[in-house]
Amino acid sequence: MTDHPDVAIVGAGIVGLTLAWRCAQRGLTVAVFHDELPGTSSAAAPGMLSPVSEGDFPDPLLLQFAEDARRRWPGFAAELADGTGLDLGYSTTGILLVAHDSADHDRVSRMYNFRDGSGGVCDPLDARGLRAREPLLAADCVGGGYVTDDHYVDAQRVVAALRVAVRSLGVRIVDRRVRSLDELSAGAVVVAAGAWSGDLLSSPVTPVKGQVVLLHDPSGRQGIRHGIRGVVGGEPVYLADRPGGFTVVAATMEHAGFDAQPTDAGTGSLLRKATALVPTLAHHNVVAATAGLRPDTPDHLPLMGGVPARPGIFACTGHYRHGVLLAPLVADRMTALIVDGVDDIPAAFAPGRFDMAVLTTGSTKEGSSA
Repeated sequence: MTDHPDVAIVGAGIVGLTLAWRCAQRGLTVAVFHDELPGTSSAAAPGMLSPVSEGDFPDPLLLQFAEDARRRWPGFAAELADGTGLDLGYSTTGILLVAHDSADHDRVSRMYNFRDGSGGVCDPLDARGLRAREPLLAADCVGGGYVTDDHYVDAQRVVAALRVAVRSLGVRIVDRRVRSLDELSAGAVVVAAGAWSGDLLSSPVTPVKGQVVLLHDPSGRQGIRHGIRGVVGGEPVYLADRPGGFTVVAATMEHAGFDAQPTDAGTGSLLRKATALVPTLAHHNVVAATAGLRPDTPDHLPLMGGVPARPGIFACTGHYRHGVLLAPLVADRMTALIVDGVDDIPAAFAPGRFDMAVLTTGSTKEGSSA
């Protein structure tokens, strides 16, 4: 590895590492710059791969992009697991949508209607059908649906596997903070620093905090069989099983700047909703409460592509709540652009839709890279 790699990537989350892997597979020399700051999104992501059951796609184009990404996940997961010998915690058991009461069911039903014609399949279930698939659900859950093709993965295991994969191809991971793009010398520089990308790109990328609680059942009994997207009191909650009796609970959304500290209120809200859906979780131990900072943009669409007025500088950020899901497709499209000059990225994701012509050339704020 030289001091002037073919590609320098700022950010070693799941998006940055997947891009580094693909570029290295094409024979490029790659350096990844990373600073393990509190709130790194991939370190806390629950790992839902669920465009059909996800209710937060602001644009049909992004929904289609997400469904294309989901279709790549089985092959991507198999390639990464086979290449590293590591278990990714990839589950294909499907996702259950669960409404706790009748008002919640109205909201879930509207989600189904929004998905009509999108290419995803959601089978409606009544209360009995739900509990036939998930016996641990509370008796008062009124109904929902089952999405066969929506999956989930242990995002933290994926990141660990990607680190092994990129290092095996000679990618250099540099543990230091990048405060200005002027520090980097490379054929192409890609900003994939998540919520910390805004300063480096002079772009409106802002953090949205999401809290996560990890529970453990010391009895070792059978946990939930599926990933669950529930609605309780009009609010969402996500549940996913992990090996060894662990359960991940997630879904808060807070605009709190770069404050990545979990709060008692956030943890309490997640536990209240989780136990309303799966009462046995009330007897599990709280192992950890963490928070991740999702990179959002004003229109909630990603920033992907070349940066105006800066040849060789690329944006790959703003994936909001969908970074884990989108990573394989994002990496393939960005690699094609960087290596082959083929731009097959939706025009709606272009960095030029915001004023990014003037980039930061001096020091950025403390904690501006991930």
